[in-house]
Amino acid sequence: MKAIYKSAALLFGAMSLFSSCEDFLTRDPQDSYLLDDFLNSEARLDDYTKQVRGPMSWFEYEQKFSWCVGEIYSGNVYHNYGDEGEFHFMSFGANNANIANAYTSLYAVIAKCNHIIDDVPGIAEKNGLSQEAINKCIGEAKMYRGMAYFFLAEYWGASPIVLHNAETVSKDVASEITKADRKTLYTLIEKDWKEAYDLLPDVQQNGCRAWKASASGMLTKLYVTMASCRNQVGDDNSYVCPDPNGYYDKAIEQANITLDLCKYLEKGYEAYDAMFQPETFSKEILFALLYEQGPYGAGSARQVQFARSTHVSGNQNAWGGEKGLTTMLFDSYDKEHDIRLKATSYYFGPDDSYSDAQTKADALAGKGHYYIMADGSKYYYFLNPGKSLSQAEKEQFYGSEPISQVLNHCRKFVYGVKALDNDMSINLTMPLLRVADVYLLRAEAKMGKETDGNVANPSTAGIEDVNIIRERAGLTPIEKISFCEPDSVSGNGNVAYATVYDTDNNPKEISANCDLYHVTYDLMLERRHEFALENQCWLDIKRLYYRNPEAAVDYIKSQDRGFIYGEKFGSEIAVPQKRADYQRMCLNHDLSVKAHELNPSYGVLDAEKVIQIEKLQFFLPTPASVPNTANYKKVVDYSEQILNGSYKY
Repeated sequence: MKAIYKSAALLFGAMSLFSSCEDFLTRDPQDSYLLDDFLNSEARLDDYTKQVRGPMSWFEYEQKFSWCVGEIYSGNVYHNYGDEGEFHFMSFGANNANIANAYTSLYAVIAKCNHIIDDVPGIAEKNGLSQEAINKCIGEAKMYRGMAYFFLAEYWGASPIVLHNAETVSKDVASEITKADRKTLYTLIEKDWKEAYDLLPDVQQNGCRAWKASASGMLTKLYVTMASCRNQVGDDNSYVCPDPNGYYDKAIEQANITLDLCKYLEKGYEAYDAMFQPETFSKEILFALLYEQGPYGAGSARQVQFARSTHVSGNQNAWGGEKGLTTMLFDSYDKEHDIRLKATSYYFGPDDSYSDAQTKADALAGKGHYYIMADGSKYYYFLNPGKSLSQAEKEQFYGSEPISQVLNHCRKFVYGVKALDNDMSINLTMPLLRVADVYLLRAEAKMGKETDGNVANPSTAGIEDVNIIRERAGLTPIEKISFCEPDSVSGNGNVAYATVYDTDNNPKEISANCDLYHVTYDLMLERRHEFALENQCWLDIKRLYYRNPEAAVDYIKSQDRGFIYGEKFGSEIAVPQKRADYQRMCLNHDLSVKAHELNPSYGVLDAEKVIQIEKLQFFLPTPASVPNTANYKKVVDYSEQILNGSYKY
């Protein structure tokens, strides 16, 4: 199986953006004849279908792009390094490698799904495999093909559609392919997921495999997305829903079907944190990317990308020391009651005080949080282990960790699992849809109908669904909620200060200040708390954009995206400062400028780069590496051809 699997991965997934439009869209497998002998059992058919679910297919999408856009660009995670940091600063363009990698990856997934749908059933039927097994195989491929096209529609807008790679190559018509508009993409996605619903099993499958609730749940999300499209938002990407309330009704109907299929959960939900640990398959996860331990590309790189240190990555690499929740998001949690914060972020202190733990004994006495790792061990979180612990304590109790500028680090999906073959390849279930999402989407559909799409109007509709999610999170019920209220701002809310010495060695007090942002509670925030680090936030912002473009711009503008904590300027003491003494990095720059003016021996610290809000893009640029042919610039409505089966590519 390994040989055939690698062959399939290389041949079906090697679509290149760098040669021609035909290569990019239509690369066709050349060794299909090998399958005649291989697909001779249902177990082998099931194993062969694995390629559409994650391993060796979705890696380049999930490795960086998914969280660069879903978490950094949306304002959930602070990270300002390299081409990843371009999403923080909104400075990315068509040459950003993460955009190109994801775009290529999605079309590689589509090519594999097309192959499964077009070529595999005939071979399986000839080899005497059951129709039930064949249907399951096709249904899974249609689910993941629909997902790939959904991401193309939401991230890039109008995009080419290829459904029959082999025919497109053999008939030499690849050069004719144009972009399809979002109406066509939505039509195809709906068709794929409806057909998947008919083909997939009606009971939950082991290992978070696709089943009927996967299809009906994703149709819920599709219909809420389509109903949100009330405005023309660009010539190439325009889609205006002809009947928003009708599509909200469709969303509610599909949500009801999904939740009825999930009645098994009425017997009890799993702990929130348990859903995201590697080697677990929560019954709450309805549709997912399913990675596995193995060679590079088979598993997920998320743990290495987000681990604060090698101690929590379980491996030799860890690149998450400078990543953490933006303090705007971090501060918006109810830290006393909301169980989701501790599951989402490694952070210090049982409350908001960040009391200084200077030793192992302090932590054991309850001054800090500890976290249960995948192997059952306790991981005690220190603000700065390099200053809080002796070298001996670090080595014995904690592990080697770098000095960090952020006071919280990303926890979800980071549990210290040891990789078998490659530390960039761990067995991780990355949810695409959870039961909680279906509840909140149903609430959103009910709210959308009651408020006629007004994103700021408080609503009682759907509140019972919101409260189901809040109750599981440990929060009290609410009576009304709006979809979005931009966060409010007050002036001079945060003050940084320091004592410096002038050239005559006289102490001088200097200070700087910045605006303080107050996060307002709404459905957007509830979704951020529930799905933080699951790459959902940008999709939520897009629905806001479709309903009210101005509100979406205001929502992004109101975020304090650059707000992280750094040590107080001039501090030389050996323990971390209390939270009140941590301020925005640009305040440290302001302080350093004032100190330098008093005494040139003080160096000027780098300022935070300016976030280029004027470059905010709700549709991402097509990668520069995609051939910019005349046909590729065209955008065509193929929706009728998709429905009647006459679409020829």
